[in-house]
Amino acid sequence: MDKIASYKEIQEVIIELRAYKEGFITNFYFNEDKCILLIKKKCLFLLKYERCNFILFKEDDFYHLYFFAVSSERLDSALKLLMENYSEITFVTDIIGSDTIVTEFSELFEQHEFGKYSKLFRMSRIKKGKPDVEADSRIEYATLGWASQIMDILNTCFDKYSEQIPLPEEINQWINDKRIIGIIEEKQIIGFVIFEINGLTSYLRYWFVAPESRNKKIGSVLLRRFFYECRNTKRELFWVIESNGNAISRYKHYGFKSEQMFDQVLIKRQKR
Repeated sequence: MDKIASYKEIQEVIIELRAYKEGFITNFYFNEDKCILLIKKKCLFLLKYERCNFILFKEDDFYHLYFFAVSSERLDSALKLLMENYSEITFVTDIIGSDTIVTEFSELFEQHEFGKYSKLFRMSRIKKGKPDVEADSRIEYATLGWASQIMDILNTCFDKYSEQIPLPEEINQWINDKRIIGIIEEKQIIGFVIFEINGLTSYLRYWFVAPESRNKKIGSVLLRRFFYECRNTKRELFWVIESNGNAISRYKHYGFKSEQMFDQVLIKRQKR
């Protein structure tokens, strides 16, 4: 397992595999900025097998596993070797795509001791007109002084395997970009929304309301403010855990609809 030293190494892996002209499959979705950040933190690694390479992102006590391969057959062979050589590691992988693709690749990983952990699906809505914003003076843009408390909430209240907990550096960047809005009472964050805007599409990353502040319309006030912040976009989307019926009902109330795009999270736990 070799530590990745530059983004160019990742690009070369892709170019090399595509040059075989035998096909190309991957579940790696990080953009260049995220890759560079992880490389600087020295937590991104590369494993090379015959026409199949793995990128591993070390987080806490496990590794996120991403693959690049020319075919599912090559991926199958490489997974066998990976499991033989690194049985002491806990791996988490995401299979993203249509239900057919998710099922096909999940079955392949399950043959190598991975078990299904959770499943997410994407919801979205096409915007009609520009939303008004409720005049709630409690809502403000997060400052860097909020960062550690936001990280504590994400690490405590969100699932590290399914919900892709961001790095502190990402929180700081979102704060600088005014992409975190929230409400504080007595120096404690009682709710926040983290979002991104990419062209005409807005992404709701995290929506949180403290348990003791629920059923007080804090969540709806924050979500409407999110709509306002993204008023110049045309489409809003996010991922939701399939079993979270309460959240799904709320999103449907605001006009979101399910898409046929899924994320199956699988885990292979270390052998003891």
